[in-house]
Amino acid sequence: MAADEGSSRELPEARGARDGGGEGERRSQLPEGRSAREREGGDGERRSQLPESRGSRDLGDGERRSQLPESRGSRDLGDGERRSQLPESRGERRSHVPSVHASSHAETSMALARRRLLELCKRHKDELIDDWIENVLALPPERGRYTDRPVGEVTENVRSWLAAFMRILEDGSAELLDQFITHLVEQRYATGYSISGPLIAASEFRTAVAGVLDTTHDEGVTDGTSSIDVLRAVDALLLQFEHRFAEAYAQRSLFASEERYREIVELSSDVLATIDQEGMLTRLNVRFEVLFGHSRQAWIGRPITALAVAADVPVLRALVMSASRAEAPREATVRCATRAGLTKVMTVRITRLYGEDASLALMRDVTEEVARRAQILHSEKLASIGQVAASVAHELNNPMAWVMANLEQIRNGAHKLVAAARPVASGSYEDLLRAIDLIDRSCHEALAGVERMRDIVTDLNLFSSSSERKPERVDLVDVIELALRMTGPQLSQLCRIERCYGEMPPLVGYPGKLSQVFVNLFINAAQAMPNRPRDENLVRVTTRFDDGVHHVEVEDNARGMTPEVVERIFDPFFTTKEESARPGIGLWVSRNIVEEQHGTMTVSSQPGIGTVFTIRLTGLDPADMPALRPPPEPPRPSSRGTILFVDDEPMLLNAFARAFEERHEVLVAKSGHEALDLLRDRGGRIDAIVCDLLMPQMSGMALYDEIGERFPQLQPKMAFMSGGAFTPSAREFVERVDNPKIAKPISLDDLERVIADLLSGGQKRGAR
Repeated sequence: MAADEGSSRELPEARGARDGGGEGERRSQLPEGRSAREREGGDGERRSQLPESRGSRDLGDGERRSQLPESRGSRDLGDGERRSQLPESRGERRSHVPSVHASSHAETSMALARRRLLELCKRHKDELIDDWIENVLALPPERGRYTDRPVGEVTENVRSWLAAFMRILEDGSAELLDQFITHLVEQRYATGYSISGPLIAASEFRTAVAGVLDTTHDEGVTDGTSSIDVLRAVDALLLQFEHRFAEAYAQRSLFASEERYREIVELSSDVLATIDQEGMLTRLNVRFEVLFGHSRQAWIGRPITALAVAADVPVLRALVMSASRAEAPREATVRCATRAGLTKVMTVRITRLYGEDASLALMRDVTEEVARRAQILHSEKLASIGQVAASVAHELNNPMAWVMANLEQIRNGAHKLVAAARPVASGSYEDLLRAIDLIDRSCHEALAGVERMRDIVTDLNLFSSSSERKPERVDLVDVIELALRMTGPQLSQLCRIERCYGEMPPLVGYPGKLSQVFVNLFINAAQAMPNRPRDENLVRVTTRFDDGVHHVEVEDNARGMTPEVVERIFDPFFTTKEESARPGIGLWVSRNIVEEQHGTMTVSSQPGIGTVFTIRLTGLDPADMPALRPPPEPPRPSSRGTILFVDDEPMLLNAFARAFEERHEVLVAKSGHEALDLLRDRGGRIDAIVCDLLMPQMSGMALYDEIGERFPQLQPKMAFMSGGAFTPSAREFVERVDNPKIAKPISLDDLERVIADLLSGGQKRGAR
């Protein structure tokens, strides 16, 4: 609108601007109607007769304004102010009448002037068009750049202007004018000329009319109208055009702005949504439909929190409340369910809109990014596990040998026991006691071997737990020792290992991920060792605790690194290992793990001397630290009951049956379906159920749900055995269901405690 007002102020200057050169040259391109009219009489005579003659264009702008009753410049004044400046009509000069009669007289005078203007336009149409075009083309280039338009386009616009004005004069309809204005506005947006150009060009209609009036000398006028009245009618038309043009241009500008905003919003690769104070969705872009598969219209008016999975609703609700209070924008990661049943990982940022009771939510899909991170982490973990596989096999082979040897001795001892039983009647007990002692010692050593194998499997499970969901109380020395056990055989063949452990309190973190950090450091140290005697190579691990920070240093005297390598050592996919198929992401992953647990990881190295990696950890929030579990109580005698064991391993079922058949009624089922059949036959009369978590055909999780539908009173009496929750659904079930869980391999004492709790109605959680 500022541009429009500026253009209106510039209008009176249009006529004076044509005093420059080049007019004769442009006139030569137009029809000769103008020149013919000039030959009908002298310029001097016409200038003296008309308020604004063709000759008056040579006058200064101020001089012309003093001669005209209402110049184009006077349109900037208010309506009442303009009326006060106009000369009184002939009727008003003769006598002053009441205002009502004066108003009626003015309306009549304007109607007569409009009629005469229409007749003039019809009679002198070609002359008006020629003059109008000539005047527009005579404008200097700096006057709105409209003169840069092709002559044909200017001619067509002038004809449309005149047709629209004549239509208004005929029947008062502005339909043609509005259509033409729409065309002008769109033309302006397409070509880029100044918005004041059409306004200045339109004002030349007045000059053209004044020229025709100059040549006709009020010939044939019988209604008492003067040339001044006709020019007032012209000004009224131009004012109507200016108002409608300004309104149309403002609407078009607003529409263009909205279109640009809409394009930005709709073409965004992120979900953009507006929400009200209560978190209800009020607008969504098309990306919402692409990403979630829902109709945008169907979700308008629904809460944005309904997009998140149940576990993440509080996180999203907190963002909404923070934005409603106009707090600083925050970002959170939430999981959202799609219509197809998939889960998308989204980062959500909600910002309060300035001056409105609404907020803007930006939701970015990071599912693939998170998956890539997990894949990289998993790839690195698999590479590490591949390197320690030989160590694990070596560690497992030893206790397996103990077990096999001791079991063979047990079998042989049993044979001897049977043979020694024969001479008991004669009073010889020496051989019998020796055989019993052999069986006892063999069983003790066999159990020790099994315990060792269980510890190794536990270490491996802990190391491979890449998806730890909850932090745990972590003893860093235990984590370091786990990593040394995993890499021990490889390290011990190449170097000496020194341990310098200081006193350190536990911290809150993820032990599986931290163990991967130290495994990577130990493997890198082993690979960097030069080819020299083992005793000359050294890996030293030092720990200490200062001012609330846990310090761990892993130092070696291997080849070392140059400053250029040190500068890039934490970059992803950077490696110094030649002919290596592994991506160089071990240290990049390790540093990310440390930083995730509120720590830092730095390195210092000198070629030929060695390398020191320093890890500083403060751990996660102590409020997240789980409570220490009390030591297990010795199994208490339980009342006799009916126990159902469900497992797909017949040998394990047989072992459980033999262990508990003297104290309880024991039933076994080799599958979930077989267990349901047994429960149906007994009418659900079972006192306790011990079930494997992962089984083919029907898992323990599915059996739990089926029992809940058919025998709901038995759900609290179920306990679950597991060698590890390897699937996402199994991990979710373990966290959601509060029934006891027992980790395999199972101690009979642990199993007896769980059975006693189930029979007494308790639901104490067993070892996982």
